[in-house]
Amino acid sequence: MIIDSHVHLYPDAIAAKVTPTLAGRFGNAPSFNGTVDGCNATASAAGIAVSVNLPVATNPDSVRHTNEFWAAFVPRKKNETAAAAQPSSRVVSLAAFHPGVVGKGEEVEWISRMGFTGIKFHPEYQLFRFNDPDMDEAWAAMQEFGLVAYLHAGGERVFKAPYHSSPAEIAELQRRFPRLRIVAAHLGGFSMWDYAERDIVGTPVYLDLSHTFNWMPDEQILRMVRRHGTSRILFGTDAPWQDPATILGAFRRMPFTDDESRAMLCENAAALLSIDP
Repeated sequence: MIIDSHVHLYPDAIAAKVTPTLAGRFGNAPSFNGTVDGCNATASAAGIAVSVNLPVATNPDSVRHTNEFWAAFVPRKKNETAAAAQPSSRVVSLAAFHPGVVGKGEEVEWISRMGFTGIKFHPEYQLFRFNDPDMDEAWAAMQEFGLVAYLHAGGERVFKAPYHSSPAEIAELQRRFPRLRIVAAHLGGFSMWDYAERDIVGTPVYLDLSHTFNWMPDEQILRMVRRHGTSRILFGTDAPWQDPATILGAFRRMPFTDDESRAMLCENAAALLSIDP
């Protein structure tokens, strides 16, 4: 089973508006239309069994209704039957959150009760820094409830420096909340890979591979993955902004062993995000 740990999806009506707008900003056509059905079809054609949606809330008022929609796609628990879990779908979803939410601890508890196993954060769209003091309540609650913090890391294609995150800040967040399970996307920092190699590689932070292939040297990808340890690396495509089949092909061309590939393509994400094969 192959798990794509990093995709961005929208309800159908929103996707019809958002996906073309973002395509214009990114400067490349999407690989599908940003819907669950579009993701299912594209992932299936690529041989990907599960795609993990990472919703981004751009204002506090959108958090609750966004999560109410994606609650139908929480990862199925091992003791649930398929009928009691999410609809038949190759998509599972993490939760959205926004730093402006009032009562952060209570909101994190509600997210946990809804069955989500992690929360996505994007400091460029949400205009905050990971170590802002008023985020400590959220991190502490996530640590208590065992939720994964899935972080956009480093630069961004549609924003300009100075950015709101750096590999050093993510490493500091891990030191401050040592039981918080963190995933830093884009191998620890998009367009900041030298700093990620210095500041994050070798720490307990998980890293995903989204937006790395064809954006940085393969030699550096291989070196960082091997130094960090393949037990803390997740395969991800950032679909629909990268084509899943193309990114999976790039991964397959790397000289990883079968055991390393199995860990990164499936086992790590399944264990971390409670995805039942």
